[in-house]
Amino acid sequence: MLTSALASLTALASVSGAGALVATDVIRAGDMVTLSNVSTEESFETDDEAMLGREARRTIYAGQEITFDNTRAPRLVRRNQVVTVKYINGPLEISTTGRAMGEAALHEPVSVLNLQSRQLVHGIVQESGWVLVQ
Repeated sequence: MLTSALASLTALASVSGAGALVATDVIRAGDMVTLSNVSTEESFETDDEAMLGREARRTIYAGQEITFDNTRAPRLVRRNQVVTVKYINGPLEISTTGRAMGEAALHEPVSVLNLQSRQLVHGIVQESGWVLVQ
């Protein structure tokens, strides 16, 4: 689905002259940038496709340009979310559950409270939302 959305955005950019992404509706903080809430504007060199799927850091009003400064990678882990915590060392893999103490995107660090031992551990968020602890 994201691939077809990227193709649509590329087509939109080529028709309109490869412009900047501009919000067509209000995008609230935490909402995703999608084809339904953006359009393009002329004279912009940055790759517009990279903006699709990003999350707004703060409210972006209709007509405002969407940039890397006012967006961030989508959060895979939210505060208080129960996540799988894994420790992997060679063939040994230990999995448990924990509660995230903060928010994090892919490959970002996050603190997690181990629900069994009540110990605070630190790990890196992985692609499917689990946390790798070293």
